Amino acid sequence: MEELLRYGEKFFDEVEIAVYRSRELSASVELNEISMASTESGAVTTIRGIKDKKLGLAVVDSDDPGRIREAIERAARMARLNSPDEKWVSLPEPGKYREAPETNPELKDASPEELVGMLVNAVKLVHEKDPHSVVAGGEGGVSWRESLVVNSHGVEVHQEGGAAFLFLELVGRKNGSVTPGIFDLDARRDLNLDVEGLVERAVQKVRWAYSVKPSGNEEVPIVLGPWAIAELFSYALLPAFSGERLVKGTTPLANRVGERIAGEVINLYDDPLHELALNPTIGDGEGVPTRKNVLIERGTFRDFVWDNYWAKVHERESTGNGKRDLRSGGINIGFHNVVIESGKRPFEEMISEIEHGYFVDGFQGAHSSNPDNGNFAVTANPAFLIEDGEIKGSSVFLMAGNVYELLKGASEVSKEQVVIPFMTTMVAPFVRFENVKIAGK
Repeated sequence: MEELLRYGEKFFDEVEIAVYRSRELSASVELNEISMASTESGAVTTIRGIKDKKLGLAVVDSDDPGRIREAIERAARMARLNSPDEKWVSLPEPGKYREAPETNPELKDASPEELVGMLVNAVKLVHEKDPHSVVAGGEGGVSWRESLVVNSHGVEVHQEGGAAFLFLELVGRKNGSVTPGIFDLDARRDLNLDVEGLVERAVQKVRWAYSVKPSGNEEVPIVLGPWAIAELFSYALLPAFSGERLVKGTTPLANRVGERIAGEVINLYDDPLHELALNPTIGDGEGVPTRKNVLIERGTFRDFVWDNYWAKVHERESTGNGKRDLRSGGINIGFHNVVIESGKRPFEEMISEIEHGYFVDGFQGAHSSNPDNGNFAVTANPAFLIEDGEIKGSSVFLMAGNVYELLKGASEVSKEQVVIPFMTTMVAPFVRFENVKIAGK
């Protein structure tokens, strides 16, 4: 790699080379039958070079040195055609990195047959627990990834690791009633996925969903499940913590550091080395050391997150939140592992005190939320009616409002936390919100 860096310096004032290798296993189930199992592996190399403040990018689907040299030359041609970026300062310098947790080698050597076995077992368990339920869809996956980021200032960060997940969607048919899609999942850094627990949770929700209860136009306590939290926050809230949005004036959190923006029970942070993180990360996409970044502490907004470029534009320090876009080779501000800190009581105890309210397991339409102001309009589905501290059946309703107003009504978080590996990777509990307006369907 040293030789390739020196080659890049013939064309650029400073240059960065990032190599990513991956092995991905997947298996899918549809209507109780295994529909696909596959293994994919490959490598991607990105080049980022700067000459006279002109940026050149190139991406090549290989780690072959010859093709990397060609990519360097292509990036140099691109840089010559670009206009100077007068805000550019420099690529990052080396930093002090934390120690990464040990990796699990069984993930590197896993086979699709292991995933198929889990899915077959899951279908069998679903049928045993509820013969009226069908596994409408589902997927198991195992990933192993290695990366090396180097630049001409001396940055050299190598990382590797893997994770596995299993996801199921069930549909129940009973006495003329058809439930909405009911889903559950498990994800962790080993192959010991809790298939039985996943199935039990999903089947329990199907049992609740057989009894359909109407909803009205109400103002009630709402408990959002981890999946619903991840959906809503990924689109309506988390982008607002980007330092780039602060510089561009597109975040509603500008000038609000130190202000109370959520209920006191909300502690929200990005922790790349959290014990439940699926991809522990010691260096971000451009080799800056990562760290735990507190976003909300006891309801109070603490700070934004930054990559190298926007931090230097704003005369700040990068927080290690540069995320590589493997399609373009560029860097965007993003998150590694967002965590909402857990509480003291389990979900069952949380809802035991609700006389009338709802538990929302998922949303439809969260992707249309507006992070510039926090507004959202979603359909709560699947959702479940809570009466006298117990779940009595399923329901569907509309929720429209502002995520910051919702956050101010947060009153409790559960002891349980669930790892959500999709959208923004998140470790989330169940969260209770007070006085939420809903529109029945």
